[in-house]
Amino acid sequence: MKKNKLKALVKSARKNTTETIKATLVAQLKAAAEKLGVASKKTTKEIEKSAKNLAKKLSAEVKVDKDALVKAATEAKEVAVVKEIVAVEPKAAKTAKPKAEKVAE
Repeated sequence: MKKNKLKALVKSARKNTTETIKATLVAQLKAAAEKLGVASKKTTKEIEKSAKNLAKKLSAEVKVDKDALVKAATEAKEVAVVKEIVAVEPKAAKTAKPKAEKVAE
């Protein structure tokens, strides 16, 4: 796999990790704030900002397994090709319409 594609895969993996961490933190902190009875727009906004910053720091420390990414990407590409082939075959079968027989009266 080319170096540019590998960099793109690593970047997207880190971005997905960051978004997952952020969503989890926001959900848990909002639930805790509601239990304590301090839920408001201001606290929600502060929770989201803090969760974003913390998620960014945590995802920077996460090590991405490049070999696994390459393997997953090639498998996904193979599956996409197979699905495309399967999707094309039924269309070809549907295009051949049987001719109606004329009935002699």
